[in-house]
Amino acid sequence: MAVTDLNSTGPAFDPARFARILRDTDIPREAMARLPALHREVARDLHLSQFLGRSPRFCIALMLAGMVTLIWTFHDGSGNVLAADFGTDFIWATSILIGIVAMTRTTIRGFARNPSLVPLEHTASELRLLLLYTGTAWGTGAFLAMPALPSPALALVFAIGPSLACALILKDQKGVIAFSAPVALLTAGAALFGAWPYGGWIAGTTLAAGAATVSFSMLQCAINAPRDSLSYPALH
Repeated sequence: MAVTDLNSTGPAFDPARFARILRDTDIPREAMARLPALHREVARDLHLSQFLGRSPRFCIALMLAGMVTLIWTFHDGSGNVLAADFGTDFIWATSILIGIVAMTRTTIRGFARNPSLVPLEHTASELRLLLLYTGTAWGTGAFLAMPALPSPALALVFAIGPSLACALILKDQKGVIAFSAPVALLTAGAALFGAWPYGGWIAGTTLAAGAATVSFSMLQCAINAPRDSLSYPALH
């Protein structure tokens, strides 16, 4: 059979018609325009999932810090028992424990959630509200627990330590602000009301340290943002 016979068995190839078919079946421009937004949504969901996954580590760090604080209020540097108010210490420790249990419950429920019923954003917002409560509860320790041991250095460690741990572990700007802001403000207020000597100096240093912690968290999130977005291939 001749080559010309093969060509005669079907319609001749039309390049213009082939190009028109490709153009007609191309991806709509509206869908292409949505790809960057979908990419940002994936990166945001990744960040929120990591935020929830890191919260148990912060709960453990907070429990250890609370135990150390109670030891400070019960003993001095020589190991002698101080005349601490056990009632106020118990109230403060209980309020912290309630926040830790609530955050743990929110994390577990977040990972076991049905996305159609409990969106990831809702769970993360709930965790941030619990961080605000826990930070407020921790900050009240400056009035309830820490005055039993009037040491300016320990007051700074009491305020800065948990806030810095929150920034290093959670790596969530809103969560860090929710926890560290009430801690810094309440500790500074306790210092100004005379809980420790050199109250003005302690208050100023505590507020400056709180602002530095928030700034560190913002810088940390800005550095991690490109890395999180690169965890998924670009969609456009």
